[in-house]
Amino acid sequence: MKLYRGPVSKCLLAASIAFTAASLRAEILFEEDFNDQPDWTPVMHGSTDGTQRAATHVVPEGWYSIRHDPTWAPSTGHPDRHETIEILASNADKARGGSGKSMVSYRDSHDPGWKRWNSESMMVKYFPEGYDQLYVEFWIRFDRNWTRKPISGKPDPTSKLFRISSWRGDGSEYQAFGGGDLGPIALWDYTVNSYGVRNRISLRGGPHGDNYGFDSGDVSGLPRSLVGSGDLSMNFTADVKGMGVDGTDPRIDDRVNGGYIDVNSNSTITHDQIFGPGDSWTKIAIFVKMNSAPDAKDGVFRQWLNGEQIFNITTVPWIRSSASENENAKWNLVAIGGNDFFQSYPNSERHEEWYSIDDVVIRNDIPQDLGGDIVDGVTAPPNPPSVQIQ
Repeated sequence: MKLYRGPVSKCLLAASIAFTAASLRAEILFEEDFNDQPDWTPVMHGSTDGTQRAATHVVPEGWYSIRHDPTWAPSTGHPDRHETIEILASNADKARGGSGKSMVSYRDSHDPGWKRWNSESMMVKYFPEGYDQLYVEFWIRFDRNWTRKPISGKPDPTSKLFRISSWRGDGSEYQAFGGGDLGPIALWDYTVNSYGVRNRISLRGGPHGDNYGFDSGDVSGLPRSLVGSGDLSMNFTADVKGMGVDGTDPRIDDRVNGGYIDVNSNSTITHDQIFGPGDSWTKIAIFVKMNSAPDAKDGVFRQWLNGEQIFNITTVPWIRSSASENENAKWNLVAIGGNDFFQSYPNSERHEEWYSIDDVVIRNDIPQDLGGDIVDGVTAPPNPPSVQIQ
């Protein structure tokens, strides 16, 4: 068998050049499996500061900063509880594969008499150069004792688990509100209520504290109306219809009953159906792309669950006109963890429960097995075929 090395057609040559150009710019920016990280908690090195940066504190290697705020923890006088972030060899049972390390976050149930968000637990990766688009994937596992249902008479528990944002580069990388130093922001949160487990996504505008809130008139094609400053609390049935590849209905594994979740039903979907029972791990992936110009409604948010696309919006005006600063904001901040609105148990119980995040990958493109995407305006086509003769 020989490879034909004669003239190449113009279309194959063009495809090859475009593929090469896109491939050169598509890359993995950061990977973290935590296994080589030294044992670490926010108070292990003598500081109890809520915000700790690599420039001034000992934080996990390769990360820019962390933020923690425990209620029930050794550092607050509760030696039989946990700090909100742990990266420890002794937690190997909470790492993917049952060995090595992971980022373990503990959320504390605490009711101070008002709607306080408790137990901050954030790790931040910062890319000063910024990108027009970012893709992030990670694996998550929940405690066997995780609160899987709302408790009667108590607020629905919510945890902020992940975000991608744009930071102006000074001020605070944690000021996520109008007039702060962040924006736009894309968040993925965990919520469970009387309608079951929710897929909660929050959209915030920019640049950097301007145009912070979205309403339903700002983003078209959503499965339901935005509430608050731009929040979506979606189910895993009707709200995912048409959100798969090329407008198809996603096939979401039912990890309790087998088969797929019926997107045409009105069933209440449980935590275990989506995230699995016991010690199950779930792969989450999220991709964001800036809009092409201020006010242009062509920004993107896509989400995958265990490799299945379950959400796809291409009409987000992430950056809108601003009189206060340069409008050319970039995605430059990725954070795992967050704080929790969690008041489900009496304070006397000092209740805490954990989730674990492992195998984080950050890229400036979508992996080819998920469909690939445009990188710097160039669509990466398949490899041009080699013409073979015998």
